[in-house]
Amino acid sequence: MKYNIVKLFIVAITFLSCDRQSDTKKESYSKAIYSVLPADMWQDALVSGNGAMGIMVFGQPENEQVIFNHEFLYEPIGNENVEPPDIAKYLPQTRKMLMNGDYEGAITYSIDRAKDEGLPKLLWTDPYHPALVMNIQQPQINSIEDYGRSLNFETGEVLVSWKDGGHRFDRRSFVSRKDHVIVQKIGGDGAINCEISMDMQGAKPEDWATREEVPYGVSDVTRSLSSDWLTFRVNYRVNERGYEVLTKVVVNQGNTAVNDSVLSIRDAEEVLLISKIIPLEDFGKSQIEGAKKAINKVGLDYKSLLARHAKVHGEIFNRVDFDIYPNDSVRHSTEELIAQQIKNPDRISPEFLETMFYMGRYALLSSSGENPPNLMGIWNGQWRPEWSGDFTTDANVNLQISSANITDMPEAIDSYMKMLERIAPDWEINAKNIYGCRGYLSGFRTSGRRGLHTHFNASFPGQFWVSGAGWLLSPCYEYYQTTGDEKFLKERLLPMMEKTALFYEDFLTVKDSKGNFVFVPSYSPENTPSNLKVGGVINATMDIAVAKEIFTNLITVYDDLGIESERRKQLQELIDKLPPYLINDIGGLKEWAAPNLEDNYDHRHASHFYPVWPGHEINPEETPELFDAAIIAANKRKSGNFSAHGLMHRALIGARLKQADLLYKNLGYMLSKKFIYRGMFTSHNPDLEIFNSDALCSLPTVVAEALVYSRPGFIELLPAWKEDIAVGKITNIVCRTQARVKELSWDFNKGVVHCTIYSNKKQDINLLIRDYHTTWTSEDNSGKELTSKGGPLKISFEEGETKTFTISLGKR
Repeated sequence: MKYNIVKLFIVAITFLSCDRQSDTKKESYSKAIYSVLPADMWQDALVSGNGAMGIMVFGQPENEQVIFNHEFLYEPIGNENVEPPDIAKYLPQTRKMLMNGDYEGAITYSIDRAKDEGLPKLLWTDPYHPALVMNIQQPQINSIEDYGRSLNFETGEVLVSWKDGGHRFDRRSFVSRKDHVIVQKIGGDGAINCEISMDMQGAKPEDWATREEVPYGVSDVTRSLSSDWLTFRVNYRVNERGYEVLTKVVVNQGNTAVNDSVLSIRDAEEVLLISKIIPLEDFGKSQIEGAKKAINKVGLDYKSLLARHAKVHGEIFNRVDFDIYPNDSVRHSTEELIAQQIKNPDRISPEFLETMFYMGRYALLSSSGENPPNLMGIWNGQWRPEWSGDFTTDANVNLQISSANITDMPEAIDSYMKMLERIAPDWEINAKNIYGCRGYLSGFRTSGRRGLHTHFNASFPGQFWVSGAGWLLSPCYEYYQTTGDEKFLKERLLPMMEKTALFYEDFLTVKDSKGNFVFVPSYSPENTPSNLKVGGVINATMDIAVAKEIFTNLITVYDDLGIESERRKQLQELIDKLPPYLINDIGGLKEWAAPNLEDNYDHRHASHFYPVWPGHEINPEETPELFDAAIIAANKRKSGNFSAHGLMHRALIGARLKQADLLYKNLGYMLSKKFIYRGMFTSHNPDLEIFNSDALCSLPTVVAEALVYSRPGFIELLPAWKEDIAVGKITNIVCRTQARVKELSWDFNKGVVHCTIYSNKKQDINLLIRDYHTTWTSEDNSGKELTSKGGPLKISFEEGETKTFTISLGKR
């Protein structure tokens, strides 16, 4: 089908703005995207979601496809309840072999014993899968003209619009955060003639029945259609679970008829579809009748439904504004933005970066429900996606949630914490079975129901990784730093931190000749020393850093809460016996704190930079020698297979190391090497290979960290922002010292920065713009000037006080 595409700006703006809700703030169109062609594959669809349910809209006028997703729909494959093997009794021998340098032998021994104890192989998590695809066939009258599709970030509404036969038609859809339903409206100024059907998306049950090597899947799919309700029920093959999808059909005027599995609608003025996806623990206990009652209560007015949702969704989304593209009168389609960035890879397009910042923020919000985003956010068009589409815990989910605190989205942290609390009891089983320890030991993967660690084999020695729980809890501690929420700390976080520390206390029993603990076994995900063939070794820098962070943060918590405890002394003694980080012969921070383990710089992961990001231990003020060593190692690091999470991880490391060139190199590569689909979602690899939200959800973190860095008592402005984007503004960046930068604007052409800072408590904060001679003028008090020659200025804040400064940038 050919589309007559009108590219004039006035048409694009009319398309983006038509029928905006009266209670939605009239912003510029930076908070929306538009595309001039429909998706021809699911990865290019426009997405909407409310955290629990998601939709992917292709935007095809004649043969529309809308994929439905739910955060709890994972295909049972029989591994979920398999506990890790009881191999703790073999740990002494494993440790002896590792300490003697027999790394390959130790891994082989450990895996063989795991097999002896009942783990036949590395086990995968249940794969994430789509619920169904709704097909809407709307026959073409003449020719399609003035086509466009858009996504409004402020409301989550997807709009598809076109002209045909002299009439304007449109389809609108969103997923309500307020009413917990999927809403679609088919309208226009001509008669609506369409056929609606439902089918499995990306898989067919008969395929599973004939594949002996894949004995799971679904056992039955049933459809029930009437003029008022569409029902789609699926039960899994492996266990009693399943799901059902219910849709209420409201036809204004017109006629309906059901023919086999198709609902036909003729001569209607408007069609409204309201749907629910219902996961079932027991497929035999349908919830259809209850769902019907719930749907009937939400009302039938599309504008009212959208307004209720937009009020909730928009309040969260609009907490942060980011403005670096000055020409709002000229906005480009997604196709143009992507093509322009590919054509000019050495210069990041401000319009593209601003748009992707908002898209990433939108994706994080829209896929945060009872779970945080998985590898695909909440959207998926295939069964058996790569890596099960699960929550991968050694970089991926960690990156995806990383902007939640600093860009003021505590709702996402709550989703994340709910999942951790759900799976954490299994971490105690892992610790006991694998190491004979008390406390928490997480695994590498989870589908969000269980957290049992069975994902390891000889080539992936995941049983040797002991940093998982600590890294997973890091954003939750950051939430406490930003908010000072002691109720959250006492009731939810502190018990988990204590159990994580308890594991290390039991685990750390082997010492070297200097009396320092040895982390044995140890693993630096997912790398291997360059002089070995295996990754299971000793003293991974990451393991040391995470243990130190947990111990240190616990001491801080006890101080904050006024807890006098002998435990504080015990924790400090543990810290004092941790092995020191090492620097290699080129001056770089070593990935393994063992002289005989050589660095391997060409790898996608960057685990040993943990004390740089997300940790704060290595910084220029407190650890200058290690900071310089980290810069050398970071600039030496290559990209491995150019995984998106690796690029974003290194960009964040660049931000923390004040290396703007390193940040922009990695961010620019991701933006220009075909990682972006036309719906502005990201892929895992270059050339649009593997639909994946790692880069998308972590991009706002990169921007925020480039503009504002913070730790308790310290805020740095513009730590890694290049002067290439000379003018801009960001609002409401939350700081890890119970303060926030309410507004930061900069104009490098004029050498001026403005900032407004609010403190939630009485405190002194060191403020800094590095490498410039700066003059800070207070705009709200005496107007006195404070001058800095590149060092921090100590500013006193009262509780609830806001201060505004104009900063003149002198010579570097």
